[in-house]
Amino acid sequence: MRLRAVLIGTLSIGILLVLAGLAWSWRSAIEPISPGAKPVADAKTIRLGAELATIGNCSDCHTTKSGAPYAGGRALDASPYGTIYSSNITPDPETGIGKWSEEAFRRAMHEGVDREGRPLYPAFPYDHFTHATDQDIHALYAFLMSQQAVRSTVPPNDLKFPFNIRLLLAGWKILFLKQGSLEPDNSQSPEWNRGRYLVEGLGHCGSCHTPRNLFGAEKKNSAYAGAVVEGWRGPSLNSSTFTPNKWSVDQLAEYLSTGWHKMHGAAAGPMADVAKNLSQASRENVQAMAVYIASLSNDSKAP
Repeated sequence: MRLRAVLIGTLSIGILLVLAGLAWSWRSAIEPISPGAKPVADAKTIRLGAELATIGNCSDCHTTKSGAPYAGGRALDASPYGTIYSSNITPDPETGIGKWSEEAFRRAMHEGVDREGRPLYPAFPYDHFTHATDQDIHALYAFLMSQQAVRSTVPPNDLKFPFNIRLLLAGWKILFLKQGSLEPDNSQSPEWNRGRYLVEGLGHCGSCHTPRNLFGAEKKNSAYAGAVVEGWRGPSLNSSTFTPNKWSVDQLAEYLSTGWHKMHGAAAGPMADVAKNLSQASRENVQAMAVYIASLSNDSKAP
């Protein structure tokens, strides 16, 4: 009898937790905007959005090898969970984000919820994008909505059971999604804080350089300890880093923006794509990212 009471109590608690998670994560649909409606943005804002898109490596994840830019459909290996296909983020009203208001776009970036109210899989790294400011999200939205609309239907995700049940993402978010902006560290320089904002936010460097747990979330207590992504090893960036040639800030900045440094070699795999994108970012932003990344390792030299 006692065992039965314990089982019933445990089951009841489990059901209450699931219901609480669903209540916490439930979001209603956001009304679509009129087809062809464009956000009000000047050329400077759109240029900023273009740079932020390069820092976020948006084109590589949302473009197939032979597809139109940002039209989605790239297969993202989510082993051992299956395969996720990136979405079409061109302003096509039927297959892209052409009906998304800026509010809907901001919610996706900050909360991982699409315009219809469905939770998004964290292969879209909103656990990092949640740190982006409203101003930067406005610029990124303006840039994407200024691109050519491409009608491109993305294949359905091929995820194994039970990972194909989106409702489970409610629990994932409760456990692993920490929303909100990054508070500046007043003990550090403005350049370091800028770099931290870009690396931890839109740059989402931890997605490739931090190992993940059984639920696909980054192990925060092993941040930047290295990970395997799409068959490539993202090396450690933290104090456990070992390399015969110590990285300086300037060396990191050169490597990030060119994909090459004579003391450290060439970037390959996903990192080559990152460097290709960062080559289009401003020198100031890349330098700030290098300053922050260098601070993660006690082995880095001064510039």
